[in-house]
Amino acid sequence: MSTNISSGYPDASFAPLANGNDRATHAHSVQFYDDDSFLLNELSLFMGGALTMGDVGVVIATRAHREALAQRLRARNLDIGLAVKQGRYIVLDAAETLSKLMREGWPDAARFADLMGGLMARATTAAPGERPRIAVFGEMVALLWVEGKSEAAIRLEQLWNNLARTHSFSLHCAYPMSLFRRTDAAESLGAICTAHSHVIPTEGYTSLVTKEDRLREITLLQQKALALETEIEERKRVEQALHERNQELREAVAARDVFMSVAAHELKTPITSLHIFAQLLLRAARSKREIAPERLEAALDTIELQTEKLSQLVTHLLDTAQIESGKLRIEPMSTDLVALTHAVAARQHRDVNHTVVFEGPERIEALVDPVRFEQVITNLLDNAIKFSPEGGVVTVNLEQGDDGGIRLAVTDQGVGIPPNQHEAVFGRFHQAHDEGHLSGMGLGLYITREIVELHGGRVWIEDPKHAGSRFVVTLPSSAALGQARRSA
Repeated sequence: MSTNISSGYPDASFAPLANGNDRATHAHSVQFYDDDSFLLNELSLFMGGALTMGDVGVVIATRAHREALAQRLRARNLDIGLAVKQGRYIVLDAAETLSKLMREGWPDAARFADLMGGLMARATTAAPGERPRIAVFGEMVALLWVEGKSEAAIRLEQLWNNLARTHSFSLHCAYPMSLFRRTDAAESLGAICTAHSHVIPTEGYTSLVTKEDRLREITLLQQKALALETEIEERKRVEQALHERNQELREAVAARDVFMSVAAHELKTPITSLHIFAQLLLRAARSKREIAPERLEAALDTIELQTEKLSQLVTHLLDTAQIESGKLRIEPMSTDLVALTHAVAARQHRDVNHTVVFEGPERIEALVDPVRFEQVITNLLDNAIKFSPEGGVVTVNLEQGDDGGIRLAVTDQGVGIPPNQHEAVFGRFHQAHDEGHLSGMGLGLYITREIVELHGGRVWIEDPKHAGSRFVVTLPSSAALGQARRSA
């Protein structure tokens, strides 16, 4: 069915000044309105024109609209009572009539054909002349829409169109525009317009008198529609970004929970050891018992080792807080990287289960923060030893390239890191291995990358030819303070 958009009721056959010879056989119009007064004024012209010309009017509406329409028709000096007696003015309640047409929440075609077909036959009998004319106003579709049954409303419109193939009548429907405020209502609104032969816009458009005013209004509406589409697209992008951010937050919360669990375990271990050996020494002191030198040395070694571990854990936590707040800073100064590496490796000699081998020159001067870069070397060595088998060898290679750049590589013979984890291991709280290898808080490599990048360098993972992993740190040539004196 083709659709015309009109500024007022399109079917001239029921207008007050219409020529009876120009009457169309059928029209199915729809009116959108913001205010009931606009609907009732148009409806009084529609029904008033029909009754004035001796035709039949059928009103299927709510009680409020039936009473307001009757009042307007009487104001036009129409004898409503007489028209009712003659069967030329038939009034039905929309909700009650609709209930008779529905089956399980859906308009039933058989019920509709029986009830509405009978109503049209009754109206046709009451209409005078060889070509009886019937004006129908139906509000049942609007009631369905209010109930959220938009598809049922469209189906009811289609049943009216089917009925028009066997009965002659002009049907006028109406929807309050407030039902279509949502941006996703455009498709449904288009379906309504398609089901009608004429469309009457709201009073905001029909009240415009001149063609120029209406063209301006159409232009403004087109601009608003374009702006709305742009806003919708922007909102979709914002919603997508919000969704992604929420996903990141969920992942961060999950990582935090894992971190809290691991941190509690990691902090508890050194504290427990410190507590046990402190109690051992305290009991010996209170009982005035002499402790064998080797036993005392072992106890003090354990206390020192666990204190260092506890200090390192706390340092990691503090460094992470500084990184997150953007306050982590470095203080570069001239530093011998070879001596710094040897100092870190020397502290690992207490671990008799692993061997640390150094490969490199006698000296490399570089402009680095010695405290922070010591953390880098320590983190990489600790990580290598942690995931290496007993008796394994950890190799530290330090060299300076011809371009002046510095390369530090720490290679182990451990379990290795899957390629898909090479980047992820530098994330906060990340654990690259399963629970059987779970150790540490997942902050060492995260802090390492931050420190290296503050020095203008890079850190990444390479797969050595044998089993294990190789962590590589490079510093730019600007960090070098002179050519390395390589060993013979």
